[in-house]
Amino acid sequence: MINMALPSSRLNPNTANLRGLCIIRSLVIAGQFAAVLYAEAQLGWLLPYVMLKLLLGAITVFALFSWWRSFRTWPVTDIELFIHLCIDILGFSAVLYFSGGANNPFISYLLVPLSIAAATLPWTYAWTSSALACAAYSLLLFFYIPLDAVAPMHHQHGMSPNTHIVGMWASFLVSALLISYFVFKMAHRLRQRENELARSREHRLQDEQMLAVATLAAGTAHEFGTPLSTMKVILEDLAEQSHGDDADDIRLLEQQLDHCKGILSKLVSTARDLSEGEFISVNAGQFLAELTERWQVLRPGCELRTTIDSDTNKILLHLDGTVSQAILNLLNNAADVSPNDIDLALSQADGDLIFAISDRGPGLNPQQVAMLSKAFVSTKGKGRGLGLFLSHATANRYGGSLRWQQRKDGGSRVELRLPLNKVRGQG
Repeated sequence: MINMALPSSRLNPNTANLRGLCIIRSLVIAGQFAAVLYAEAQLGWLLPYVMLKLLLGAITVFALFSWWRSFRTWPVTDIELFIHLCIDILGFSAVLYFSGGANNPFISYLLVPLSIAAATLPWTYAWTSSALACAAYSLLLFFYIPLDAVAPMHHQHGMSPNTHIVGMWASFLVSALLISYFVFKMAHRLRQRENELARSREHRLQDEQMLAVATLAAGTAHEFGTPLSTMKVILEDLAEQSHGDDADDIRLLEQQLDHCKGILSKLVSTARDLSEGEFISVNAGQFLAELTERWQVLRPGCELRTTIDSDTNKILLHLDGTVSQAILNLLNNAADVSPNDIDLALSQADGDLIFAISDRGPGLNPQQVAMLSKAFVSTKGKGRGLGLFLSHATANRYGGSLRWQQRKDGGSRVELRLPLNKVRGQG
């Protein structure tokens, strides 16, 4: 089986960070090996060279494993990168233990894994890394194998470290705290900015899709005018010549044809109102009643139950035509899977006006839920995949959301939530 490495442009962020850590680790290991060999061959320092070489060898093996791991296809998680940084802190602290402890000037390297944790990992991991580095430094003040070449020239009485070493330790603690706090804050703000830019790009793409759909809809509506007029004339002629059941069927066709022409007129009217910035002002109870009546004409064979909270009934709403169209789309989706068991509830909570549509259909799987906001993606074989997309776009335009929930006894509950401060009219 061939395992292909991912291109650098498609790397998981933590995987890229691990590769960067491997490069830093390799440079540090090479420098430590060179320092040990030079101290042994040229300086003649009294050090436990065998133990240091074994320790550096073990760290080298781990570095090779880390480099191999960074080229695997499965992503590096936060906790895995955190473990790598902890091993670096502990491994380097062990090297320092055998080479002068806190007196060794290279102890400041402990700030490197701490900085990486603060810049790349969540708050808990960053502060845990800081605590581990500070604890290692503190222990190395008292527990280490002395190295005269790096020991302070002026010792205090007893075993306590001198003022210079204490000052280095205090400086390290302050640096660790500042790095853990400010670097994390800056990295967190950068990640937030990246997320905002990603959402902005997604909204811009959605707007472009909406514009394409709107342009197509306008052209289609214009083209529908002529054939509908022709059908109207033919049906009027047939109505004069037919009797009995045929006449009833023709009258029904005429009603549906009139309704189609009404939908097109409503489309043109809504587009004109949106372009002119006009909205309708209506009580919530009246809006729900008119919406229900309009939908029942479209789906006369379906059973719809409506409820509205008493404190919501008298709210004056300030809406455009896309809101009613979004709710009609959601009702049609519910009717396709559960024609005899549909509920429409209007309420308010947490500063939102909530239109909740419930059905007893088969519901959606997680993959379908993730695609709710995509255009031309349908869960129905006969669907065109525009209803939920348009409803989602309406919710986003008002600063609201479209939420889906699985009902306990089967079925779905879809909530169109609109901020009250965006839809409430001046009473």
